[in-house]
Amino acid sequence: MKKLYLAAVEEKAGKTSLAVGLARALMGRGLSVAYRKPVGWASTYREGRPFDRDAEVVADALGIIGDVEELVPVLGGEMPRAWRPPEGAWERIEAVADLAANILILEGREWLGRGLLSGLSDCAIASRLSAPILLLSRYRGEASVDRILAGVCLIGGEARLLGVVINEVSADTELEEVRGYVVPFLEERGVPVLGVLPFERRLRAVRVRDVLEALGVEVLVPGDPEAEVERFLVGAMGAEAALRYLRRIPGQLAVVTGGDRADIQAVTLTSPRVRALILTGGLRPEQAILTRAAERGVTVAVAPQDTMTVAEAAEGMLGRLPLTGERQLALVEQLVSEGMELDRLLELLG
Repeated sequence: MKKLYLAAVEEKAGKTSLAVGLARALMGRGLSVAYRKPVGWASTYREGRPFDRDAEVVADALGIIGDVEELVPVLGGEMPRAWRPPEGAWERIEAVADLAANILILEGREWLGRGLLSGLSDCAIASRLSAPILLLSRYRGEASVDRILAGVCLIGGEARLLGVVINEVSADTELEEVRGYVVPFLEERGVPVLGVLPFERRLRAVRVRDVLEALGVEVLVPGDPEAEVERFLVGAMGAEAALRYLRRIPGQLAVVTGGDRADIQAVTLTSPRVRALILTGGLRPEQAILTRAAERGVTVAVAPQDTMTVAEAAEGMLGRLPLTGERQLALVEQLVSEGMELDRLLELLG
């Protein structure tokens, strides 16, 4: 069985999405793929017990049946002190190597430096499991290259680097720079670049239902709770300006505005791309607005907080929630299949 350890130079770099896309792409080639997250984080609770949501996302996406807790042998929340691993941690981690599959994908910790104090770092785990590291970084210009080089130095002292993947590259403004300069720069220094993945706004989308639940709003018109939102527009300007924004901004939208802004609410409901209207200040709209929204299938909800508080909370959900639906899963697989050198990756794995 070949093992591959996914680590990132920063938090929220897209490890879970990469794990899903890579696994699906490899499975599409007829390979059997297993997944484990040796050390997870108790990001939420279920039935009073902590669990790692990312692992559940991967399990659902790959059709893994069984107890999700088996996918994460050690939870960060188990550690009574940040610098002391729980009893038996290494035994549980090493047990993941007993799985039967062509390839075992191991998802790393929040970022490459996490766990250095406790001894449960990505480098230590990858070394113990004899799993080469595929290092992931979002592209944010020169600073991203510096982070990659720093990560390479850190890995070189303890584990083996397989290569790097550069994620969220703007196809419009950054792709030429990355392929023409960054990739050759890293390759010349012995750092294999095994993937350049473009930024895809559709992967940042969040379901209306998830937004409503997170904000704790009162729903006045249900609309389509499964509809996806790619952007949030704050309706604090005049009606004409709001209309210009609605026409110019691409993607599926949700509008956050005051419950007393009937002008913006009316304009919002003229756009076929608006999926939700979130009204703030605890103020309910006129009945005509509710009727029109129901006719168009637009969700209308009321939040007690002010407009900016609601907008910031909603905006912060984009790209933070798990992949949802076959459309997003297929999109992730497509990005990996087209943006990664899978043949080279398999050759380097040996």
